[in-house]
Amino acid sequence: AEPCGETALDTLGHEAYDAIAVGHPLPGGTADFVRRVRGGYLDLPIVTYAGEASFDGQMTRALFRAGVTDHLVAGGASDDGVESATAALIDRLDDAVEVFHERQRTHRGATALRRLGDTITGEPTELGAAIDGVLAALRATYDVDYAGLARIAGDNFRFVAGDGTAELCDAFDRTLPLEETYCKTTVGEGRTVTSDPDGKVGDRGRPAVGRRLGLECYLGTPVYVDGEPYGTLCVVDRSRRQGFAQWERTGIELAAGGLGPEVAHDRAK
Repeated sequence: AEPCGETALDTLGHEAYDAIAVGHPLPGGTADFVRRVRGGYLDLPIVTYAGEASFDGQMTRALFRAGVTDHLVAGGASDDGVESATAALIDRLDDAVEVFHERQRTHRGATALRRLGDTITGEPTELGAAIDGVLAALRATYDVDYAGLARIAGDNFRFVAGDGTAELCDAFDRTLPLEETYCKTTVGEGRTVTSDPDGKVGDRGRPAVGRRLGLECYLGTPVYVDGEPYGTLCVVDRSRRQGFAQWERTGIELAAGGLGPEVAHDRAK
């Protein structure tokens, strides 16, 4: 006879799934099947389900030890019972997937913040290298088209350093009117600012530079040197996003907080 779930395991190896539902009991053992799945797919949400007649506390404990995310005891065999059990299983699968994605976001955020922290608190170096290191880390971590440090002087805006695509590096290698930039809002409000899902920033909509360059999202924060406004640290991308996670806001704020003292130290030389 075919080993338990062999066909299902083969399918998992060729297709991408958000979660897997496993009916109990399975020929050959449900817990054994769960262990085999978990051995190859450490983070895949697995929800097992069984009828009331199949409920066994010892078996349930064995399923969780094998690696299930959740276990559902289904209702009776009537039409209403089957419909209710199916709806409950779908709800449990949705919850399991959401928990999985939240863990992934949390893990990714923690890893990214550690990487940024290592960059910011690395060995002392000359200013240009320090800025370049932070911008490269931001661009890689946030997976964006451009990361830049801008100097604001009156109504003028200019990136003093950037890491990005050749086109955007060229486009930003010039002085721009502050009014045309996303950073006008960041400087004016003195806080971290993000674009909305439509690429707009507050009541200003999409600034001229965003329309001209086809930018769809922005995240920026003020940079202070010796307590005085210096400019902004920001990232932009041509792909639309629903928003930036809290860890992404925290990360760019930490990076800006690390660059300010670097600029101040360089000035004092």
